[in-house]
Amino acid sequence: MQRERVRYPLSYRRARTALFAVGLFWLWLGLCSADFIAGLSESPIHAFIAIYALAVAALVSLPAALLAGARMLLTRTRRAGEVLHLPVRGEASETAPAHWWYGSKAS
Repeated sequence: MQRERVRYPLSYRRARTALFAVGLFWLWLGLCSADFIAGLSESPIHAFIAIYALAVAALVSLPAALLAGARMLLTRTRRAGEVLHLPVRGEASETAPAHWWYGSKAS
């Protein structure tokens, strides 16, 4: 019995969303984070915590982007033009009767 390969479109969408979020993070990091850090100049402890958090987030976002890209490549969605034929509701299957699982002992 040959089984078809299972497709996971939700996994692809999650990977695409993660890649988009990492891209937005890097855009924010490049354009707006300097103003954010400058606004915390009143307290050096807050500025240090913010810089540390941004450094950790930057280091974590790189492997996350690589994993999301790999997941997108490995779980591509179906191409347009492929048609999945489902049985029509009125058709009876030739392989087994409708109630094969309970047999003749059911009342």
